[in-house]
Formats: sequence, structure tokens, C-alpha cells
Amino acid sequence: MIAMKNKKVKIKNDTECGHDEERTNSVYMFHNIKNNIHLFINAYDLEDAMVQFDLCNFSFRNEWKVFLETGQQPA
Repeated sequence: MIAMKNKKVKIKNDTECGHDEERTNSVYMFHNIKNNIHLFINAYDLEDAMVQFDLCNFSFRNEWKVFLETGQQPA
């Protein structure tokens, strides 16, 4: 049996990591409607998400739909 020490890990928020509070990232989900593939991208805004998506060089861009997870989800 291995004895493990209890460690308290402090989780940093975006501002503690040096990110601007107004530029916190969001999760964008790209859904391929033909093959039912989901790609999740963390980005600051839609333009940033699209740049990251374009780096993947997927063919048939018209098969993809974009969704955004917001901090205020409906109940």
C-alpha cells in the first residue's frame, strides 16, 4: 500500500494566468452533419475559432455547423 499525502491544488482562473478578464475563452463546437463528428475548440471569439478550424484543412466546409457554449445556459 502506498501512502499518499493530501495536496491542495489551487486552480487558477483566467485572470491569474495573465489572460484579460474581458477576453476569456469560450467553447465552440463544430459538428460535421454528414459524418456526425464533433470538434470542440477553445477560442476567444468566433474569428479565433474559425482560424483554428481552418488550420485543420477539412474538405467540404459546407458539411460543418458551428455551435457556441455560453456561460449563461438556459435552465
